[in-house]
Amino acid sequence: MVIDKNARVILEFGLTWKSLYALHHEKYLARPVTIGTDLFPEQFLDSLLGKKTGDEVTYSLGPGEAESSYREDYVLHMARDDFRECNSCRAITPQFGRFYPWGFLRNLSGVFPQDVRPFRVIGIEGNSFIADLNHPLATYPIELSIKVVKVSEKSPGRGGRVVSWIEEATGNGPGMQARWQGRQTDFSSPMKYSRKDETVDSTFYMLPRLTGHVDSRASKFIQEVYAEGLNTGHHVLDLMSSVQSHLPCDMDLSVTGLGLNREELASNPRLKSFVIHDLNQNPVLPFPDRSFHTVLCSLSVEYLIDPLSVFNEVARVLMPGGRFFVSFSNRWFPPKTTCLWTELHEFERAGLVLDYFLSSGAFIDLQTFSARNWKRPEDDPHYPEVLTSDPVYVVWGRRRA
Repeated sequence: MVIDKNARVILEFGLTWKSLYALHHEKYLARPVTIGTDLFPEQFLDSLLGKKTGDEVTYSLGPGEAESSYREDYVLHMARDDFRECNSCRAITPQFGRFYPWGFLRNLSGVFPQDVRPFRVIGIEGNSFIADLNHPLATYPIELSIKVVKVSEKSPGRGGRVVSWIEEATGNGPGMQARWQGRQTDFSSPMKYSRKDETVDSTFYMLPRLTGHVDSRASKFIQEVYAEGLNTGHHVLDLMSSVQSHLPCDMDLSVTGLGLNREELASNPRLKSFVIHDLNQNPVLPFPDRSFHTVLCSLSVEYLIDPLSVFNEVARVLMPGGRFFVSFSNRWFPPKTTCLWTELHEFERAGLVLDYFLSSGAFIDLQTFSARNWKRPEDDPHYPEVLTSDPVYVVWGRRRA
């Protein structure tokens, strides 16, 4: 079956773009797409017609061609009083490089408190600030791919909302992980690395949690990204490890786990050995210099209270050219998550992790990856209460020689 104007299809969008310090890859699953009624730029629609499952089309797009073009009149000089200071009774002040919802801005025609479109603070001058309301990707050229995942006939009489799928794929996040014009984002906060539960972590993790922390579709994405930096026989360090290492099952690796719960680590089938060690009590890794080809930190970076020290230690134990992968989603243990992490947009969190890599000065060839809007596997314990798979974000870099 091929795509015609009566078809319903599932499409996988891929975006690749480059900021000053990193290469970025985004994946978004559009489902279901009604070809005859949903919105596509004409050039995209014409190239999709006649395609079948497995086909892929690619485009090289200039700045603004995939989303709204950059507008000078969207850069606004505003008084400090025009910024809403309270969100759910938490005081918020504008910080350089950070993103906030348009609804945080007062006195703008047509903008209401519920408006979640992101704007960026690109300047702070005394009692005023500069708000850039342009799309975060507005100044970047993009390589866009659209892969046909499934084609079916449109159900007779079936309706629904009309969707602009290019906006869905590029909106609500991509671009927010990049620094503004290469300048470091101000991630400072009085409560930056404080947590609701400040007891020693070993106490919190005393009882084993023998379960995965993302669904199997999300875990597969993490495995696929990790596999890019692995070869058979590699020595791998799995930081803050648990019952899963999210590593490819068919690759022969020597994996060392470092974590807090002995029963969880002993239940992890990928670990050849493990060490009980609390990085928040002592960020120094108990391994010699240049011990590992690859280091992983899966779904745990949000718990670190001294992340830069840990990143520096990772650089020490990595072999030159070795890669450090950091993955995360939007699920965590709330009592042990740092306050800063919970304040950030999901894509801003990728920017924060990039900041850790850049601040260490030990890593090059930085990259990020995101995957969103896949269907949650039906055998997952949270299905059908949650129908969408956990989003996946990965940031990685290579140790300088």
